[in-house]
Amino acid sequence: MTANLATSCHTRGLRTLVGSLLALMTFLVLLPTRVQATTPVEHVDDLLGSIGGTVYINENIDWNHIGQYYGNDGQWHNIPDLRPADPAKEGDAVDLQNGWKIKWCPPYNTDYTSGYKTGVYMVFRAPDNGKLDSTGSDWGGFKLRFNRIGYTTSGEDIDSIIEFTAVHARQSDNTALNEPKLICPFHIGDKYGAAVAAVSTKDKECISIKSTFTTTLVKTGTETQIDPSNEFDTVYADIDQSFHYQDGGTKRDPTYNSPWREAVGLADGYKSALLGPVGVTTVKVDEENGVTWFRSSQNDDANAANNISTVVAKAGPKFVTGWVGDGCETSIGYASFVRVYPEWPDPKKSPETQVRKRGEIASFDITQAFPYVSEKNKATSIVVTDTLDSALDASHATVQVFKGGVDVTDNWTINVSGQVVTATAKNTGHGFAEGEHTFRITAPVSQTAALDTYETEKNQDGTFRKVPNQASVAINGTAKTTNTTHVLVPYEASGSVQISAKKSLKGKQLEDQQFTFRLTDGQGAVVGEKKNDGNGDVTFDTIDFDQDDIGKTYTYTITELDDAKQGYTYDAHTETVKVKVEDAGEGKLNVVTEYDADGAQFENNYAPNVGFAILKHDENDQPLGGAKFTLYLDDGDNKFTSMDSPATIYEDQTLQRRIEGAVMTTDGQGKALCYGLDWGKTYWLKETTAPAGYTLDPDAHRVVVGEDGSISLVDEQGVSAKLPVKDGVSTMTIKDTRVASLPSTAGTGITPILFVGFALVLVGGGSILHVVRRRRYL
Repeated sequence: MTANLATSCHTRGLRTLVGSLLALMTFLVLLPTRVQATTPVEHVDDLLGSIGGTVYINENIDWNHIGQYYGNDGQWHNIPDLRPADPAKEGDAVDLQNGWKIKWCPPYNTDYTSGYKTGVYMVFRAPDNGKLDSTGSDWGGFKLRFNRIGYTTSGEDIDSIIEFTAVHARQSDNTALNEPKLICPFHIGDKYGAAVAAVSTKDKECISIKSTFTTTLVKTGTETQIDPSNEFDTVYADIDQSFHYQDGGTKRDPTYNSPWREAVGLADGYKSALLGPVGVTTVKVDEENGVTWFRSSQNDDANAANNISTVVAKAGPKFVTGWVGDGCETSIGYASFVRVYPEWPDPKKSPETQVRKRGEIASFDITQAFPYVSEKNKATSIVVTDTLDSALDASHATVQVFKGGVDVTDNWTINVSGQVVTATAKNTGHGFAEGEHTFRITAPVSQTAALDTYETEKNQDGTFRKVPNQASVAINGTAKTTNTTHVLVPYEASGSVQISAKKSLKGKQLEDQQFTFRLTDGQGAVVGEKKNDGNGDVTFDTIDFDQDDIGKTYTYTITELDDAKQGYTYDAHTETVKVKVEDAGEGKLNVVTEYDADGAQFENNYAPNVGFAILKHDENDQPLGGAKFTLYLDDGDNKFTSMDSPATIYEDQTLQRRIEGAVMTTDGQGKALCYGLDWGKTYWLKETTAPAGYTLDPDAHRVVVGEDGSISLVDEQGVSAKLPVKDGVSTMTIKDTRVASLPSTAGTGITPILFVGFALVLVGGGSILHVVRRRRYL
């Protein structure tokens, strides 16, 4: 920032620093020459280039529109409200404190002794009793305020409060008692800004004024002083006027020895002061009652601040100034600005710790308060860098930037390269990379990264691997690092087990997927169900364990489900399996499975009790022994053909004695008995040898074993008839007929008989056979 006001005397048009001071700044401070004074004073070759400070004063301050006056009602009021609609006309006066007033005075007001050519807001009063003599009068002061004149490096807007605490005025001519109409110690002009003055509103009357005023830099809108550590630079330029005599308003004291010549006194709150080079500056320094005064000693015709008649005063945010002058005014020139990028605080990273499992998103906030800058001292570069640990998946990292809760990511260039995440400011000037920013970086915890070598932390919540994270903020190439935070990844270990069993079957070949087994946990909840394979192996689905299971023992039970298949005796016992989980280290678990001595063995027996009996009787229900029957197993087409093979049947219920060829022979009781028929199967019974003297049954009988073990006969029309059960066995009765015998003697011989018999066979044989067949099944 640059000076806004220049020091001015009289009405020469050379009193502004707004543009000229900017052009003269060179930021070069040469080695000074020390002058002994209450306020340290140094001579520097480049006076204007030595202006600095820790606050920024806005360029081109519009003093007429930012000012306020403190009325006698105890309230602040806007000075611009005093200007009439027609600025060429004089405005109404309003009351300040201690008898002072303020009003708008238009340009070319011939009542001004100095002949102003621009309008001003004038603070004034009438002399006591309308008179002012060489002894002078003293009054209390008044208070003015100028709002938002600049800002601090922390971003606080600042106001300036100027409070005149004492004003002494006297007639400058010792030979006559004149009566100035009004006395003006301060005014605010369109051209010169705020100026401390010693002028009268009576034509060609000059007065001398000595005033004291306190300047306080406060937070905008308050009366709270800004941080006292701040330094504020004020420029007092063109301190060059001598004592002004009455004679026509033009006669000056050529000796510059008068105590009323133009001077600025640094009374309190100042830290140091700068003057131009020795031999160049015309400002004289002396002490008066502990105040360092800078007094004029030579006229300076320059129309801008320079090394000749300028003082750069360095003060804290509250300072007291004395002023002396006669028929002149001195603009109050604020020129403070920060010449280099300000010191900035260390960045902070949060949270200190966060618990995230693998695959979960870790989020980091990097908080950095950037100083407020101007375009002249902004940073050349600002880069935030976060090198993510390899345990974080940077390929899925995200970056957001917030300022005051508002997303300002668009002001930054975001880049992710490998594990390095950067945010680079696109604009480092005023209004962009300033104030507190939060850089929010997220990345998931890697699903695959090995964490075995990381530092371990144990607490009441478990064991964790500590994944570190630290970031940095580099401004103009100088980096500051954040504190180190940690992502606490729960210690993860994994292991698994497959519980198994073995199935065997006696009495029959074990089939694949034949029997079902159930696995339950210690609470009775079903873990899974599986069937045996063709080798009798039963393998349940994998049971997974993690670090939470370390040191625990789990109990499981295996049972076989009884699905009531006929002919099978199921193994009803329960197998108990214990699983112990141990930490094997490096993220692995040792899962130990304990079975009983013989393992999880299950054995079923196949012993079908389906028996089938054949009773062979004659037409008189007498048993016939010696009949042979073969039992065939249908091949699936429900037709008796040569493709049907002899069934596997047994003499005994234990199925130990197999009947060869499936040929059953009736005993003396006419009974043939077998065991081992399968449920749901179809068989064919065929008589292969008839008892001596009896006819052979020509039919193959369809024998069907039901799912309930019952046996039925099914005829050619598909009509089913269940066989009766005798002595616990389904029994089929087949009657046979004798073979017809021819008489050995006959009176007339046998020829007629044979003829008749043959004729009967030809005529009615079919019916006879039909009858016989229908009567055969009883």
